[in-house]
This record gives sequence, C-alpha cells and structure tokens, in this order.
Amino acid sequence: MSKLPKAPLVEIVLELRWKIMNKSDLSKVQYLYGDLYSELKQKYPHRESIVPTEIPLEILINQPVHRFRSAPNDYPLFQVGPGIITLNTTDSKYYWNTFSEWAEELISAFLKVYPMETNDKITPSILFLDFFSFDFEKDDIHKYINDKFNITFGQSFIESEKYPTNINLGFYYKIPIGDLSITFQKGKSSSQQDGIILQTRINGNSLNVNKEEISVWINKSHEFCSDLFKKLTEGELYESFK
Repeated sequence: MSKLPKAPLVEIVLELRWKIMNKSDLSKVQYLYGDLYSELKQKYPHRESIVPTEIPLEILINQPVHRFRSAPNDYPLFQVGPGIITLNTTDSKYYWNTFSEWAEELISAFLKVYPMETNDKITPSILFLDFFSFDFEKDDIHKYINDKFNITFGQSFIESEKYPTNINLGFYYKIPIGDLSITFQKGKSSSQQDGIILQTRINGNSLNVNKEEISVWINKSHEFCSDLFKKLTEGELYESFK
C-alpha cells in the first residue's frame, strides 16, 4: 500500500489490554516477557527494561515494563507489561500492510504463550500521532486551524493584540468500533521544533480473545482513521503531503 511521501505522521501505536484481577494473573505475566522474547527474538533481538526491576508489578498494571526492539534505538518495537502489549513504529518504517503483519505476528505469539480463559476479553486501541510545525509567537493559531483543517472555531470573549500562545482542542465521539478522540495540543518535534501535535485515537470495545476478531478490529480502525485524516486535512494541507 502506498503512503503520502510528506506525511506529518510521527508514530503509530497499537495497544492490547486485558484485565489483571489477582496475584495469579500477575504471576503469569512474569513469564510472559521471556516467553514472548523466545517467540519473536529474531525480529526483536534488543531488550530493554523500562522501569527498575525492584518496583512491584502491582503498581505497574497497564504500564509497559519491558521493551523489545529490532535494533538499539530503532523501530519497530513492542512493549509488554501487566495487562498491556503495544506495537510501535514511526513514519519512516510505516506501511500499513507491513504494520498489520507485525501486529498479527505479535498477537499470535501472545495468544500462544499467554493462554486466556474463554470469558476473558481483550480491549484494543490505536493511536496516530501527527506533527505540524507552527510558530505560536508569529502566527495566529485560530486562523491556521480554520484555514488548514475542516474545523471552524474562534472566540469573542477577549480582545488581545497578541496571538494565543497555546492550544488544547478536542473532539470526542462514540462510534461503532469504540470511543474516538481527536485532539490538538501544543508540542515539540524530536528536534525540539515548536508545533501542533494531532492525536487521533480509537479506544475499542472489548473483544473476545480471538485473533481473527482482533485483526478485523485493527483493520477497521485503520480504515476509519485514514478516512478521517483525509477529510480533516482535505484541500491545500492534504495536497502538501503528496
């Protein structure tokens, strides 16, 4: 699948979460890291600990504890913690067909080494991070958002000769595949350039522990986010990514 040559995409993150209910669940997680590494070490040979080993697992539920990379400081990578697995990559390594293959491989390995009960559930989410350079001191963020995105907003409650110095704007919707959030916030790029971070996230509905069902959700969420991004940036801004 082709992609936009000048896309503003910074990172894409797929998350799978499941409930940790008791000490038995926590004890199973202790073996998960090594078992997953054994399954996937050819693709992700570089191991990292994200948090100090002395921190109890009980306070790290739904937080990544170990990271496995294809090479030091490189992508793709996956992370594992009590009740959570993430798959991350950056724009330079991102093609959807490849990413979805990585996801299926990770899910298959996880379900193989971490058997779950029939009534257990998996809750998926997907996050797209985009960055747009912007100078808040020299330019008007209201005008930029209105001109570049299919959004109209402004204010008439304060008069000021200076432009707004920040932005924190969000839209939240219930959609058939979960909860959608689109947020604009002031941020910096990896090179410390000022700009706007656009986060597009879908927190999915709970799914059965079934590889096919999870894969269907992943592909539906990608299609939805891809179409949403095109509509959000349609016009001059989207054309600048080609």
